[in-house]
Amino acid sequence: MPIKNSLYRRPPTPNGLKAIETKTLEWYSPELYANMNSGVLEEYLEEKNRVECFENCPWSWKAILFGIAVGSIFAIITEYVGLKVGIAIPGGGYVVYLVAILLKWRPTLNNNAQGANVAATSIGSGFIFTFPAMYLLYQHPEYRIGGTPDDPIFLIQEIPPIWVVMTATIISGMLGTLYFIIFRRLWLVDDPLPVPSFEAGIQLLEIANEVYKGTSEAASRQIKLIGLATGISATITFLKDFPIVPVEGATYRESILDAAFGGDWYSHGAIHIPPEYQTWATFEFGLIPIQIGLGWYMKFRVAFLMSLGTLLTWYVIGPMSYYFETPIYIVGFDFVSVRDFPNPFAEFTTPIFASYGNIGRVIAIGAILGGGVTALLKMYPVFKPAIRDVKLAMSATGQDAAEAGDYIPGKGWYEWPLSHIPYMLVVAGISIVVIFVVGGYPVAQTVAFAIILVTTTFFLGAISVKVMGETGTQPVSGTSFITLLMLVGVFKAMGTPDELTAVMAILCTTIFGSSISMSGAIIGDYKIGLYIGNRPYHLMKSTLTGIISGAVLAVVGAVIFSEGMSTIDPETGRPVLDLLAPQANAFAKFLQAILGAAAAPVTQYIIFGVVLGIFAEMMTGMGTAFGLGMYFHLQLTLPMLVGGAARDIWEKKFLLPRAKREKWSERQITLKVLDTFMIATGLIIGEAIMGVIVTIVLMFA
Repeated sequence: MPIKNSLYRRPPTPNGLKAIETKTLEWYSPELYANMNSGVLEEYLEEKNRVECFENCPWSWKAILFGIAVGSIFAIITEYVGLKVGIAIPGGGYVVYLVAILLKWRPTLNNNAQGANVAATSIGSGFIFTFPAMYLLYQHPEYRIGGTPDDPIFLIQEIPPIWVVMTATIISGMLGTLYFIIFRRLWLVDDPLPVPSFEAGIQLLEIANEVYKGTSEAASRQIKLIGLATGISATITFLKDFPIVPVEGATYRESILDAAFGGDWYSHGAIHIPPEYQTWATFEFGLIPIQIGLGWYMKFRVAFLMSLGTLLTWYVIGPMSYYFETPIYIVGFDFVSVRDFPNPFAEFTTPIFASYGNIGRVIAIGAILGGGVTALLKMYPVFKPAIRDVKLAMSATGQDAAEAGDYIPGKGWYEWPLSHIPYMLVVAGISIVVIFVVGGYPVAQTVAFAIILVTTTFFLGAISVKVMGETGTQPVSGTSFITLLMLVGVFKAMGTPDELTAVMAILCTTIFGSSISMSGAIIGDYKIGLYIGNRPYHLMKSTLTGIISGAVLAVVGAVIFSEGMSTIDPETGRPVLDLLAPQANAFAKFLQAILGAAAAPVTQYIIFGVVLGIFAEMMTGMGTAFGLGMYFHLQLTLPMLVGGAARDIWEKKFLLPRAKREKWSERQITLKVLDTFMIATGLIIGEAIMGVIVTIVLMFA
């Protein structure tokens, strides 16, 4: 058989080829690690798994339900983290892996439980990046398009029934998941994508394989580490955020740290300089465990590139706007200079924060959009052959599945049958039309959306898988922005009123984002499954099962968080929940601008930001991250920078010298790094869990 030309295939080793030819290469062997992404290995394993996986892959509803339970909880936690800092880091995978190791499950069963966990968590991605924009346009003061502060007018006058988007998300999520059947064959076997960092999962399952036969000391240690870090993080969050201390003369309560240290130098979890000095610039450092944990994962380079955007906003744009006395438009009044803050319309806003909120943050929105779209356009050389490959694969969908080898007589299905995809296309299209029409939406616009959804989910889903497989990052916000533009253009061409256009565009983009995130998010588990001898049919079954509960809880969490971040406490003048939600704000601000309902002349700032984001993407390859950094408060970015710097210092000054001195194996180094990942994950989990508790308390209070 001739060797195929590929951008990704690595040359196989002589020992690996010999083991493949003699059919002696086994899972977790040195030859397996040495020949990953060679293509020859993947084809060998695909044939080997077809014969042996039926005996090695037991199905257990107990394990799957455990994975779903963890994933459903982390659906809400991941939403909170994503809205808090603009980056969704699902930590539930480590919990599933480690608990499964302690329970001595087979690695294949562990892999299935992880697939269910990923599905339950990832289905809510659209509710992180898009859905809150509807609540911002409905009631947040910054998005008022007319009226007075006491009697505002907003673009969206009413929140529609939530069951519509929840039900449609479940159906579209299943469609996006089934599409992956094609992508698995293309980019995990025929032309294997590298899928950065998937090796850590293989290492964990190798430990699981050894524990299945012996001891669980390593897993027990890592469980303790993640538990300790979670406790510390939750305690810090409780002290700085939980409203427990009564405030004299007020009906609300404040946190323990605010009661003890609140004032000019500390408030609401951040150390800062006094307001009277916040003219040209400011300084803030947040007590935010999530950001330290994220910084540790990113390492210093990525954290620094994102921080450059923050530094530009606060130490270049801010001082320049103050120096040039840049005007800011206040709805219902007129233009006011940055130097005229505080004023009766914004009595708690200092000049530097006025510049950030009305200039820097709007430019950041443009940079997020410009960087995201440019990143997608840069991938065009990849998209073109990807779409060609997909077309070739789809041309074979009519072939009998048994002839293709997917059905093994006497044993069952090896892979979920491709023939189900056309049926799911029809079911999804008709179901979504019925759901939206019953929910009160016009038939014509609903049919147009259904057609756009089933086509864009396929083609942009292919892009999402390709980008995820190459970079380890999903372009959900970038592809969602493209879909938003398509929907707005189609709806306006049909004569749809602005409010209905905004509502349907947000809901439909939310459904789309959740759908394509499924195709991209599960590629890692399927790649791992190939190398450990798992059965793709079981992985697909567990993934489809995890979607329903994850979508339900994602909607519940999204409504709570969106309501909290868009509602202003009249006594404090602050949102009930202080969540940045940069992508949701970007979608809301952009909808205001393109629908002609913008409350301020922000178009020129957005255009400048788009140009800046394009430049940042071309120079660094991280235009979207740069734009997110521009949107961040200093109190968010500086802890992240500290976490990234700490990771680099620890590796260069302590880990690698000790490993070299004591002649550690690669596995020993991996386990040490994995220990730190447990601590970083614990920092994220602890604050997220306590943040959800604080959110519920505040909302019901």
